[in-house]
Amino acid sequence: MKKVFYFYSRFLFFMFDLLKKQRKPFTVLALAVLPLLVSCGHEKPGPGVQRPVVEGVRTAEVRMMSVPSMYQTSGQVESKNSALVASKVMGTVTSMRVDRGQAVRKGQVLLTIEAGDAREKVAQAGQGLAQAVQAKKMADEQEALARTTYGRYKKLYDQKALSQQEFDEMSARLRMAGLRQQAAGAAVAQARAALAEAKTYLGYTVVRAPISGIVLDKKVDTGSMATPGAPLIALEEPSYRISASLDERLLGKVRKGTPVMVDMPAARGRKTFPITQVTPGIDPATRTFNVKIALPYSAGLQSGLYVKIYVPYGQRNAVMVPEAAVGRRGQLQFAYAVGKNGVLELRALRTGQEYDGYVEVLSGLSPGERVTVSGFEGLSEGDIIKEAQSGIKQAQSAKGANGR
Repeated sequence: MKKVFYFYSRFLFFMFDLLKKQRKPFTVLALAVLPLLVSCGHEKPGPGVQRPVVEGVRTAEVRMMSVPSMYQTSGQVESKNSALVASKVMGTVTSMRVDRGQAVRKGQVLLTIEAGDAREKVAQAGQGLAQAVQAKKMADEQEALARTTYGRYKKLYDQKALSQQEFDEMSARLRMAGLRQQAAGAAVAQARAALAEAKTYLGYTVVRAPISGIVLDKKVDTGSMATPGAPLIALEEPSYRISASLDERLLGKVRKGTPVMVDMPAARGRKTFPITQVTPGIDPATRTFNVKIALPYSAGLQSGLYVKIYVPYGQRNAVMVPEAAVGRRGQLQFAYAVGKNGVLELRALRTGQEYDGYVEVLSGLSPGERVTVSGFEGLSEGDIIKEAQSGIKQAQSAKGANGR
């Protein structure tokens, strides 16, 4: 009977995995319950039946422990600083210098836009500046001549050799020369500004990275039309954080520095990080508030990754077992409990959250029971186990043996 049940239970686990892949949930549920029914209803062996004995099995006690009450939510990894690079001029993209995933430095050329019109404007502005400078030189010479002539007229006027009318006319010519000189200087300044504006416009045809980071996406390629304000390339700094929304009832219970557990399915790990920013405003539509959690640099991080977040907000008692005590077959979880006289009993479990190497048991085990924690290879329901001695007991036994 023992061998029949052993092979039957193995068959059930095999069928469970097969039907799980075929997406037949009701059949899977039936198979998950069957081992319990069989284990509860099979005929107990008589006193003459020999059970297999497994030695060196380590066990642990099922304990009632005080654990944090956890609020579970989801979040998303985002860059602390990102930029959408857009064009300021209209034109055809003549070259694309970067690709997705490429690291770039601040000021590095990302792409270029057709610059024929811009170069013509620069050339025209340069010619205008040259003409204005030439006019300024002429105005300076005329003003210098007028000032010299005015000095001569002043001496003659002082000697009463000129009339008042002639001296006044000379004074007016000097003032007019000064005004023409000022106008020429203003024209030079205006021409310089026009040239600078044309060069700036020409510079817009060379699109550069505003920040150092990674090319997250590019919206155009060579030959595409760039228009002012339309995004061309998305950049982000390789410095990441998690953005998550928490229920409003936690607003007074979490603050900057509160540790939270973060589970990243893509990274296959759960770690604890502190909250670095709490937004006090409540979203009236979702009744939530936003928190930020800074992440250390990791090569596997990127924007958009999905994460699970567990926020502690109190304490509660829960039935806990070590992680090593819980086995899995697909979505079925189980453990081997040590019954009377060391006989193993297969228990189907319903588990909850995990805490520092322990798993919460919602059903299937009770505090005070003992479960195996040394793996499941070679174990079957009905086996009799002999627990492995602890390191201290073995050392004491060895010391006693040496002393005899």
